Amino acid sequence: MQGLQCVGRSEREELPWLRRAVTRFLAITPAALTIYFAGDTGSYKLILLSQVILSLQLPFAVIPLVHLTNNRKRMGPFANGPWLKTGAWFCAAFILMLNIWLVQSQVSEWVEASGAYRTLVIAAASVVGLAFLLLLLTVTAWPWIHYAPISDRRVAVTLRQEPAPVFPSRTYGTVLVPLDHSDSDREALGNAVALAKMHDAKIILLHVEEGVTSQLFGALSSTAEINEGQDYLANCAQSLQEQGIRTQVVVRHGKSPAREIAAAARELQPDLVVMSSHGHRGLKDLIFGTTINAVRHRVNVPLLIVRGQDSHV
Repeated sequence: MQGLQCVGRSEREELPWLRRAVTRFLAITPAALTIYFAGDTGSYKLILLSQVILSLQLPFAVIPLVHLTNNRKRMGPFANGPWLKTGAWFCAAFILMLNIWLVQSQVSEWVEASGAYRTLVIAAASVVGLAFLLLLLTVTAWPWIHYAPISDRRVAVTLRQEPAPVFPSRTYGTVLVPLDHSDSDREALGNAVALAKMHDAKIILLHVEEGVTSQLFGALSSTAEINEGQDYLANCAQSLQEQGIRTQVVVRHGKSPAREIAAAARELQPDLVVMSSHGHRGLKDLIFGTTINAVRHRVNVPLLIVRGQDSHV
């Protein structure tokens, strides 16, 4: 027996394209509004301002990180060695000097362009600069001034035990098996028989006649091909009945097998539909079509797809 493949759709199926569209829209809209109202010059200044802000906050992140990775009590064997400590502090000092140079250059431009407000700009820049300097000194010296001891006590954490999920048990009373008079029917019937014996279910054998005569005359049509199909269904039904399985034979006539299978599923309301794949793909799908892919979008009952012996899924 070959492997089985279950096909279904989740009611809350995620839509990646919608998520990407929303996030891209939220990211692009502010930039588009800035360009529209302020022009290219405004967007350029906005980019510079954002980079300046990111640069100014960098020392406040690097210096605590250097303190943490140098602490052997907290990092244990993963603490920085002497050479790495020296390199880390050198990098932190270099970043700090670049930021000081950046601030000084920017404040100088503001002062030169301030005109009558020169004194006010100098005073405001001095107050803000002293505040940032005080904050930076606090961040730098705080681990040496106020060292937080590391507790050796183990912390007891109570984890709430989640109950094991309860999954509903399926019971199959009726199994619909579409047949197309091919070798793959054996795989579909084999799996349907196993389920029918397990659940004491009835198997409904469905065959769709799609010839021109069947499309024109429906159930009144009679050709050698239709008679051969009826004999094939009768033999399958007899084999199932000999195994003690309740069987029903349904023949539909139409142009599209997928449409007729979906219509039969809506009328008969089976608990499961079992179909077997033919194994062709790519160019052959374009030539011969793929009934399974069309059926699974039209039925609202569980669909079990069985890999045929020649299937390359």
